[in-house]
Amino acid sequence: MPQTKSATSPRQRLPAAVRIDQILDAALRAFGAEGYAATRIDDIAALAGLSKGGVYAHFRSKEDIFEALLGRSLSPVPLEAPAGDVDTADELTQIEEVIERMYARLADPSTVLTLRLLFADGCRVPDRVGHWRAVTIAPYLARIETLVHRGMARGAFRRGVLARAPWLVIAPGVHAAMWQLVAADADPAFLAEQRDAHLAMLRELLLP
Repeated sequence: MPQTKSATSPRQRLPAAVRIDQILDAALRAFGAEGYAATRIDDIAALAGLSKGGVYAHFRSKEDIFEALLGRSLSPVPLEAPAGDVDTADELTQIEEVIERMYARLADPSTVLTLRLLFADGCRVPDRVGHWRAVTIAPYLARIETLVHRGMARGAFRRGVLARAPWLVIAPGVHAAMWQLVAADADPAFLAEQRDAHLAMLRELLLP
């Protein structure tokens, strides 16, 4: 007669990265349903199928979990310098790739849920939001500024408003994110239309 697994068999050991994703998925569901303030570590643990101690093995606090959610879903795609001669790199191609990936992330429901969490409850953990902004968003904007100015210095981009305010490169993406937040049902076709218009606008503003 085949043996069945005991109901009290030990929980399967998973790699830390997999377990962390499970906890963050559970936290996002809990925060979305109950709000940040009302959610307890016990609630997150229950949704993740862990003990409270299992959650604390990876995160010191609920605030840490909040910041990790921001990092997972809202961290921009890195703008890495390409191999070879950076002085002759195609800056427009790099910028366009990042815009494409930005819109791909906005099509992910977990990104939209995390954005809602940030806007609804970010004021409750200003230090965590500030840290995320300092270590993630600020360097990203600095990298975009470097690309824009480098393209202008070698004559690939024309000088204009983006020279004075390079952060405008991603501004239409922020508008698209806001639209995703307020739309009852996100329309992938409309999001693609916003992406295409964003890319077309950048080419008109940047190319001579």
